Amino acid sequence: MARNKDPRESFNEMMDTPLDFSAFVMNRLKVDTLTPELLAGPTFELMKGSFKSLTELEYFLEEAYKATTEQLDWTNPKSQQYPHDLRKPLPLVPNSRGRCIILFQHFINNDLEYLSGGVSSRKYTTSVTKTKVADYGDIKWIEDLVPNTMWSQVLVSYDKYALWGISHWGKKQQQFYAFAATRESAKDVYSKCRIIAVTKLEIVEWQNYKHLDWITVCKDDDKLYKFKEGDFNKLRIQDIEDMLLLFVQGKLTNLTIKERLAFNVSLRMFTRSVVIQRRVEDLQLGVESYQKKPNLTRPGTYKPDLKRREAYSSYSNPRGFIYQNKDKKNRLMRIDELHKFSDGTLNDVLTALNDRLKGIRMQYLPQSIWRQRNRDNAGAMVQAIDKQLKTKRIMRSLEKFIGGRPYEGDFRLMQRTI
Repeated sequence: MARNKDPRESFNEMMDTPLDFSAFVMNRLKVDTLTPELLAGPTFELMKGSFKSLTELEYFLEEAYKATTEQLDWTNPKSQQYPHDLRKPLPLVPNSRGRCIILFQHFINNDLEYLSGGVSSRKYTTSVTKTKVADYGDIKWIEDLVPNTMWSQVLVSYDKYALWGISHWGKKQQQFYAFAATRESAKDVYSKCRIIAVTKLEIVEWQNYKHLDWITVCKDDDKLYKFKEGDFNKLRIQDIEDMLLLFVQGKLTNLTIKERLAFNVSLRMFTRSVVIQRRVEDLQLGVESYQKKPNLTRPGTYKPDLKRREAYSSYSNPRGFIYQNKDKKNRLMRIDELHKFSDGTLNDVLTALNDRLKGIRMQYLPQSIWRQRNRDNAGAMVQAIDKQLKTKRIMRSLEKFIGGRPYEGDFRLMQRTI
């Protein structure tokens, strides 16, 4: 007779592949839905033996609880089935003027309220917990399609505990995490080399939270680099992706199980925080995750003198470039507001600037000869847009690691984004 599989082995397999926590529990309990009663009883008993830290277990149960109490994923306020398939891009519908817009009623996530709510943020479930995101590909002009109510009038400040994802923790645990997560090493930890191995971890534990005091990694220049958990925000976003890939692909066998679990919790908590913040501070990522109100003011695309200026020429104050929107009207794209534009719009402007820099004559482009100042400004704009698009691609990769974006295939075969 075959021996039944050890539940701990099943849990370790789940930790090695970023599966949905709620789906795992429902499968083990053989139920279709999770209720607060199930979470407080059978689920806790099922999972407590598999967690080295009760803080880690409480973190997952809190997210599952919020997902079961916040019902905006599945029903609208009238308790009817939600009218749109959330796995697909939001539909574009014509308004009274005949222009296509995205209906505000289809936006369901309240990450901005969660991040700014402090203690009250416990009643909001985050977008990475609630629903998968849609992929808009290269749809242009999304910034012109979203409703006015989506833009913020003023930028909102965040509650630090909500931003870290620990607003549901006890006070002492929050104080320790705030102390530990903000401790940074004195030296510069930035490097363009790729992380190829995690060689050593030094862990400090207090109040059931295992803090990574020091992390030693080997990069592709064959040198060892040492940094603290508090240095995560100073690393390149590619470094975070590299470390996540090493974990999910089972390449940390030199570390103990305790060290791997502590590394996993710390890294994914940081990744989750970065993803949620980017979703409310980047228009494309915000629309894809159905944010009701990102932390963005409307981009300043209009200036009175744009009508008499040449399209795809530089603008000095504020610094940016003039482009043409879908109505062939001149608009300003500021270099410090690229995160307020969709990927499709950015790619459209990027192609036009590259064509002009290379001297390619296209019918839609002006035929005037650029001065050196225009060429220098265009080169800087191209670099800035490239960096913005690259960051978005990496963010979409990070979303997959924490369940915020579906991934088809085996994570062991997943490749680095850049």
